Amino acid sequence: MAVSAHLPDQLEGAKTDTALTVMLSQIQESSWFGAALVVVIFSAILGAIMSTGDSALLSISSMLTRDLYQPWFARNASQEQLTAVGKIFSVVLVVAVTTLTIYLNFREGEITLVQLLGMKFDMLIQLAPAFMIGIHWKGMRAGPTFLGMAVGLVFSLSFFWISGEGDGLLVWIKNSGFNPGLYGVTINLLIAVVGSFLIGRKRDGRER
Repeated sequence: MAVSAHLPDQLEGAKTDTALTVMLSQIQESSWFGAALVVVIFSAILGAIMSTGDSALLSISSMLTRDLYQPWFARNASQEQLTAVGKIFSVVLVVAVTTLTIYLNFREGEITLVQLLGMKFDMLIQLAPAFMIGIHWKGMRAGPTFLGMAVGLVFSLSFFWISGEGDGLLVWIKNSGFNPGLYGVTINLLIAVVGSFLIGRKRDGRER
């Protein structure tokens, strides 16, 4: 909003994601203090990105090692073996994410920060039923909950590749004005709740 008010000519025909770079460019050219300030700002931004990125990478590799590899493939693995496997998972994840980034950049053209944030929130919101309902309802089952998250995630992220032109239900959903993640979490919620209810009812019938 500040850039739009003070530098309206600089934003004509540009995407809103470029407002920060336009502002920093003006500050950098104003004086030596402005140039030094921009260096500090970019250092802070990179530091925040690296802090979030390495935390997410460590969390994912730890989950893959502890929750998948150890229970299914190496129950008696030592801590040294688990650490080595975790490092391998980290390298594989970095290569996979980098490859996906390059692929999306060439396939879709320039990817904006808003699009990436939208994908991030589409992914994070799928955790809501598991946390919010699972805390208060003891009948929540792991199988339907995981299936609901997977289906909701795939459904939400599929809209990233839909152009939004033409007819059909998916195009209507994308142009409806609501984030696709909301539709995905609705499907996620139905699968988790209905599936857990059916499993619990079936088990109660067997116990009787």
